[in-house]
Amino acid sequence: MLKNRTLLLLIQCLAGASTVAAFAPLSQFWLLPIALWILFTGWQNAGSARQALWPGLAWGLGYFVANAGWIYISLHTHGKMPAPAAAGAVLLFAAYLALFPMLAGWLTWKIPCRDSWRFTLIAPTLFILCEWLRGWLFTGFPWASVGSAQIDWLGGLYPIIGSYGAGWLMALSVGVFLWDKKLALGLAIALFSSSQLLQKINWTHPIGEPVKVSVLQGNIGQSMKWNSDFYFDSLQSYLTLTQAAKGQLILLPETAIPSFFNEIPADYLAELRQIAQQKSATLLMGVATRGAEPQQYQNSVVNLAEPNQTQYAKSHLVPFGEYIPLPWLFGWAYQMLEMPMSGFQRAPLAQAPFNLNGGQIAANICYEDVFGDEIRINAANATLLTNFTNMAWFDGSWAAEQHAQMARARALENGRYLIRATNTGKTAIIDAKGRIVSSLPEQTQAVLEGEVRHMQGHTPYQWAGDKPVIGLLVALLVLAFLRSRQN
Repeated sequence: MLKNRTLLLLIQCLAGASTVAAFAPLSQFWLLPIALWILFTGWQNAGSARQALWPGLAWGLGYFVANAGWIYISLHTHGKMPAPAAAGAVLLFAAYLALFPMLAGWLTWKIPCRDSWRFTLIAPTLFILCEWLRGWLFTGFPWASVGSAQIDWLGGLYPIIGSYGAGWLMALSVGVFLWDKKLALGLAIALFSSSQLLQKINWTHPIGEPVKVSVLQGNIGQSMKWNSDFYFDSLQSYLTLTQAAKGQLILLPETAIPSFFNEIPADYLAELRQIAQQKSATLLMGVATRGAEPQQYQNSVVNLAEPNQTQYAKSHLVPFGEYIPLPWLFGWAYQMLEMPMSGFQRAPLAQAPFNLNGGQIAANICYEDVFGDEIRINAANATLLTNFTNMAWFDGSWAAEQHAQMARARALENGRYLIRATNTGKTAIIDAKGRIVSSLPEQTQAVLEGEVRHMQGHTPYQWAGDKPVIGLLVALLVLAFLRSRQN
């Protein structure tokens, strides 16, 4: 009996781990419904709320170690944390994230409802609600939400119900499959067909002339980036790339110059400005900026022409990367890491866009673009989206590809072009339909030349965000509870 249970949990763990192939770069999205079917079947066969915890734990451990295991690279390779400690930290983090599918399984059994509803409707609803909770609690970590992998077959739904809504409909079809396979197949076909039809709707429309853009990928290795011996090499690299740029809009990635903006040599900034002026171009640069006090600094994007008047500062900071949550509890772990410029200050969520090239540009930095409900706030006042990031922390993994896939969802949800300026990849131009128009190979030094359009108008998701979907899912749970009391 114990042997069989161990085997089943191993299958659950492997099913969760297999989903890494559902996300970019492999993008085998069909693996996720299969993996969810294995998870829901485990809950169904558990027999009790307590026993349903174990499939959620096993599946969650496999899922999050596979899809977020790249954290090990930043901790060990670049943070200099000993390998056993880094591996243990990854496993501990995965165990924390696995609490959310565990909670979903436990509540599936606990919430009073009709038996026919428990795994067809309640299980997928709770799974997505717990995913949403994962993306919010303790600042949130929505990385690899199941909806992110469905953009190629449910993309038409994203501008209306967003990633969580698309993920719920996919999970719902899996739940229905446990009850009626033919009905589930019909639902899946209906979802795909509806998505294809909705893709033809243009929620937003282009304004003005196409804008030529140049996106600089410096390919500065993380081991070199903050090494003072290579500082002037970094300056020269971006100067050379800027000289080669042909666009009206030139983008340099997150912390492209590894120092505070006010510490960059004045003659270097003057030369960059001169090059941009000669090209009649606007240059946006990712760089750290100081605040009013010496210990106040922010992860920012500045317009080189007017750095003191217009800038964007990062709002959603990375725990343990840019600030220490609960330093009295986690300070000891942070002392093991060699993380430069830790302790950034958080900026307000809503910030004014950059006004240039016939439109308004909303910037975001690093993994801010995995938070769909936050990105839409500044996107509503902009005609173009830009992301500035440094994925060198995770070189050698699929993190950059996964991140670009989530950026595609943000472009589609908001009906805006999105330009990704990255240090080592994946630098890309994504159109308003969430398609990658052009990109650079990872870990190469180059300039991505392309065109974007300023887009005007609003998608339903941009107006309302995740609230309607989350409200609907909560209402379904309340309805299931009320109907159970009537019987």
